Amino acid sequence: MRLLKHFLFVLALSAPIAGVSSGLSLADGANVANIHMVVWRGCEEACKAFVRYFEDRELPVDVKVTDVGRNRDLLPEIQEQLKAERPDLVVTWGTSVSRGLLGTRSDYGTASALGDIPAIFMIVADPVGSDIVQSYEETGRPMISGVRNRVPEDVQLRLLFEFKHPHKLGILNHPDELNSSLNTGKLRLIADDLQFELIEELYQPEEDGSVDVDQIPLAMARLKAHGAEAIYVGSSSYNLEHQDAFVAAATELGLPVFSAYTKMVREGGALMAVGTSYANVGRLAGVQAEKIVLGGEAPGELPVTSLSRYSVIVNMRQAQRLNIYPPLSLLSVAEVVR
Repeated sequence: MRLLKHFLFVLALSAPIAGVSSGLSLADGANVANIHMVVWRGCEEACKAFVRYFEDRELPVDVKVTDVGRNRDLLPEIQEQLKAERPDLVVTWGTSVSRGLLGTRSDYGTASALGDIPAIFMIVADPVGSDIVQSYEETGRPMISGVRNRVPEDVQLRLLFEFKHPHKLGILNHPDELNSSLNTGKLRLIADDLQFELIEELYQPEEDGSVDVDQIPLAMARLKAHGAEAIYVGSSSYNLEHQDAFVAAATELGLPVFSAYTKMVREGGALMAVGTSYANVGRLAGVQAEKIVLGGEAPGELPVTSLSRYSVIVNMRQAQRLNIYPPLSLLSVAEVVR
């Protein structure tokens, strides 16, 4: 644990300098496997759990982390660094990092942009839709595998709608986030079957891609004006990062927020979430990584694995604030936070 705290401290010091790497040695000796993880926005729950997976088991693995600080422009340089460094395994966090470092199937076919360096991805909401792999059963790329973290949209909404079934469901996304676009496309496909109308709003980014948080209440008001009865956050780094302002704006208008992020309920005050724990995803990625660096398995021979369980979380304080209450059938399977 002392090593982990030291690692996080070094990472925190490095954060203002995008792309600075921080190392954490979990074992000593010549036969240590080297893993280089590249993350999008700091070492969060999944990253920490991945590191702890090897630390807790005292496995002969050295984990190095590079944080790009949400800067896509750093990815080509990091890609070249990885090729020169040649770690035993590269771990990519998030869709932007994974596509930027591993490349897509349309650009590289069965090959990887990292050549013959093994790699796994995690926290990629739709690895098939984002063209990283051909399927969850077979990646179609011998040097690449990964883990899934997303509960299918129809499964989420069927459970969420047990709480409140809106005739019109609002979504608000950043136009530059591919995951959000893919998620929106899936919602459109299932809207008729699940009997709701999708009301869509987009933020208006500046030239550098940034979005002022003041846009949130304005966009939320437009959703309300168009008849939205609830708000859904399926896949949005921006909304998750600004969860407090997002939920507050919705609550002010009497709109419940449903989410695929359990963190939005636990920490942001959203009404309900159906999702997976990022910490569990990180541990699952650790299992996958161990199979490759210590077990000698080829990434392409491993399916894109997923958690066998997901979490249903209800925020009763928010339910009371909005004056809507879950049925007993939902409470029997949900974790309740207050």
